[in-house]
Amino acid sequence: MASFRTHVSFGIAFGVLSGLAIIALALVPDTWSFSILAGLAVTLGAQLPDMDSDSGLPFHITFGSLALVIGVLTSWYSYSVILVSLGGAILAGGIAIFSVWIVIGTVFKKFTKHRGMAHSIPVAVLAGLVTFSIGNTLNVEEWQSFLLGTSITCGYILHLVLDEIWAGLNFHGHLFVPNRAFGSALKFVSHDHRLTVLVYISIGMLLYGNIAKLAYLTERLFAAFQ
Repeated sequence: MASFRTHVSFGIAFGVLSGLAIIALALVPDTWSFSILAGLAVTLGAQLPDMDSDSGLPFHITFGSLALVIGVLTSWYSYSVILVSLGGAILAGGIAIFSVWIVIGTVFKKFTKHRGMAHSIPVAVLAGLVTFSIGNTLNVEEWQSFLLGTSITCGYILHLVLDEIWAGLNFHGHLFVPNRAFGSALKFVSHDHRLTVLVYISIGMLLYGNIAKLAYLTERLFAAFQ
């Protein structure tokens, strides 16, 4: 599979390109700041499939990044929307970081294996839908939430494509007989049928009631490229 450094490098490069595309297309009013955010979303998405990595670095960077993002959003939401005190907002953010990185991360690592369902197209879609839903919950403008969700999914799929390419190439760049990892990234189901069903149920729940909205936003996105 592609190395962690490769995923980071390509994720950042693709993130920069996506940010420049948003600037060129003027998809959002506050173009520069949002383009940076979209680029970071692609970069983060390019690391997400390694949540189930058996090695320490990809796992800690992925869950550490998720924990930090969710912690900051929790603090902001608590202070700006719920109107709790600054100390209470910081405490809420700290609890969120601990919950994601330590509790959820530990459970996730225990019940998953590398190259499992995390390396699949449905989870790439799910990551984008979760981002979109979080944005809506935090009262982020729907169009921006949709673009951030799309950025996460694009980065995620980029990781899967790189894994498939590296599974079919040797170190000199020549094609060879694919190793056992070939075909394990761009898949739609895993050997864990319960987890596969859970992922599809989650996608269905997030799509419920949002089909028309997402269809409109998707059409708007494609229209921007014409």
